[in-house]
Amino acid sequence: MTERRLLLTARLPGLPDVLPAGLALARWSGGDRGSLLRAVAGSTALLVTANEPVDEDLIRAAGPGLRVVGTYSTGVDHIEVEACRRAGIQVVTAAGALAPAVAEHTLGLLLACARRIVEADRFVRSGADWRWEADAFLGAQLHGRRLGVLGLGAIGTEVARRALAFGMEVHALPHRPGTPLPPGVIPHRDLAGLMRVSDFLTLHVPLTPETDRLIDKALLTELPSGAIVVNTSRGRVLDQSALLELLAAGHLAGAALDVYEDEPHVPPELRHHPRTVLTPHIGSATTTARRTMTAAVLRRIGAALEG
Repeated sequence: MTERRLLLTARLPGLPDVLPAGLALARWSGGDRGSLLRAVAGSTALLVTANEPVDEDLIRAAGPGLRVVGTYSTGVDHIEVEACRRAGIQVVTAAGALAPAVAEHTLGLLLACARRIVEADRFVRSGADWRWEADAFLGAQLHGRRLGVLGLGAIGTEVARRALAFGMEVHALPHRPGTPLPPGVIPHRDLAGLMRVSDFLTLHVPLTPETDRLIDKALLTELPSGAIVVNTSRGRVLDQSALLELLAAGHLAGAALDVYEDEPHVPPELRHHPRTVLTPHIGSATTTARRTMTAAVLRRIGAALEG
């Protein structure tokens, strides 16, 4: 019997404990696209991160033995799913394994931006002389304010629950009709209506042709003056240029981002703006979440290979 081969394109926490039986492990050590095309040849299964495109060139390079592609993420915007389907390749994800971690990071970003925590931290570290002042580093309080949640999948739902515990008034527009709302969440039927009531807006929709730069200048202008935007979904859901324009104009009080239009490139206007909080796509970066993601996607790869 021909040995089945799983090619990994990244180091994964928890891997030695959960590797499916009957799969020989191969690792791509990095390099240019050509080296990946050579490395994937003869693979039965492929596991990539959200940074690695899976296109027809990669599928052809793998050969007819490739049966399943797994992604260490919930989104599949980096995978040509139709091309995989035509080739008889199943696509599996780590969906369901990272919602609590990303929700916690979302609330952390929201707090950091609203309460100017990063800005204040830098000030203290600068060694500047200071004393307590009643008007120093005034920020926005979450309690009693309105949070708009765009998308109520696993992550958006967890964010809504946590925001309710903070005493926020939570409004939401589900990405899919018929999505159940957590108790206490106020539903909306249209995006503009959600924007108008959102003192804070957090984005939790997948990147699709319909959501590509969905949150544009016109919609951002609908937010109340002084609103804060948080994005832990995909960078291109938000029009980054429009965000910068409205930050510069003062319409938005701040932005907290974990994802960007052209990762890992972050424009200097964002990096240097005093009211932005920026993290390098680490929403799910807890030991528990990453190990759970590894177990979930490899279990699904094994199940797909077993039919």
